[in-house]
Amino acid sequence: MKKFIFVGIFSLLIVFSFSKVYVEDGMVVFEYENPTADTVFVAGTFNNWSTSAWEMEYYEGVWVYVTNLQPGVYEYKYVVNGTDWYEDPESPDYIPDPYGGRNSKFELILVNGKLQIVTGLSEEEGASSFISGEYKFGLKTKLEEETGFFAGPKVSNEVVLSLNPNVQNSDLELKIGADSTNYQFKVLGMKAFWGFENLSFGAFYKSEVNPNYVFEYENPEKKLPGFGFFYNWNDLNVGLNIYSQSDKLKYDVFGSYFFGDYGFSVLFDTVDSTSLVFRGDVFDFYAEVEMKDLEFDKILAGYEKEDKYGINLGYSMLNEDLMLDGYLILGNIDVDGAAYYEMKVDNFFAVKVGAGYTLSELYRIGGNLYYNADENFGYDINFKVSGDDIPVELKVSFGNQMPTDDLTAFEEDKYLSFSLIAEF
Repeated sequence: MKKFIFVGIFSLLIVFSFSKVYVEDGMVVFEYENPTADTVFVAGTFNNWSTSAWEMEYYEGVWVYVTNLQPGVYEYKYVVNGTDWYEDPESPDYIPDPYGGRNSKFELILVNGKLQIVTGLSEEEGASSFISGEYKFGLKTKLEEETGFFAGPKVSNEVVLSLNPNVQNSDLELKIGADSTNYQFKVLGMKAFWGFENLSFGAFYKSEVNPNYVFEYENPEKKLPGFGFFYNWNDLNVGLNIYSQSDKLKYDVFGSYFFGDYGFSVLFDTVDSTSLVFRGDVFDFYAEVEMKDLEFDKILAGYEKEDKYGINLGYSMLNEDLMLDGYLILGNIDVDGAAYYEMKVDNFFAVKVGAGYTLSELYRIGGNLYYNADENFGYDINFKVSGDDIPVELKVSFGNQMPTDDLTAFEEDKYLSFSLIAEF
């Protein structure tokens, strides 16, 4: 929603500001210098790349737009005269877009309760850091109920390296990894895409390449090799992927159109089964219908205010089960929950509830409770250290291994677990 403030205040901001996007009094300010433009809009991930939602105001040679954003990472461009897209020449950071150019990018964080924009890497740093990675360490030991001691410790190690060469008009990535099962590196994913104006195309292997994929339906790009074509014209996006699956040719066709806070998307997929997916977005609400082999399969709906609260509801007509999950954040307190109900197998159900409290933006202590129709009861307590200023996340927990995606999967044994994730 556009914020109006006095012209005099804007004039002062323009004189003393050296960044084209910055924070002033808790508001995010966009500035763009183009005295010959008739209209300028800000389009980005914060408004579904709408070319008509966020119109900038013209003040003394500078186009200005002020808005309220939650902490997060955002991409954006300026749309001039309704058709011409421009990156911000003084953006804090950049990221390749699917069409051979770059999107402007910035990260908004909270520091001592105040919003700040993280400064991006310099060109020299960006050129030398096209290799990034993640290291995961885990130690899990089982509590023996008969003796009261921990036994059978299991250690896991995993490292993933991502190579992203900075080549003009392209989006290149190679992801390799190794774990403690054999310590041999293997290819986890790769892509080579080229873009020219509104068209992009290229090959991929187990990598997401469609920048406008919004469905809850599992993205086939993440599990198969293929070749893709994508075309963007204003708020219309279309695409075609051709896959190889078990020596058979498969494909999917994608289309989406967003106008302001409204959007409609459709996907036709032949991977695994013949599926047709429809999705509608209105402000922060979405609804999705999935059909499998011309039969209605799932109905999904949800509402989310990022970093505040959210709820999702799903019903499968083929499996005859219902799934509900949600979360709520109130200051330093966060609460989440999930419930599962299966109607065709003795009315089985499962419920999980969790909560946590964050201290000093670095430390979080929390726990979870679990119960299902088989009268299985479980719990865990955990302590986590993480933050934007440290590249390591450390977590210690004791109790049952809590199910995440599948609430029917419950293990009665209790464990003491240590995990560490380091990004570099």
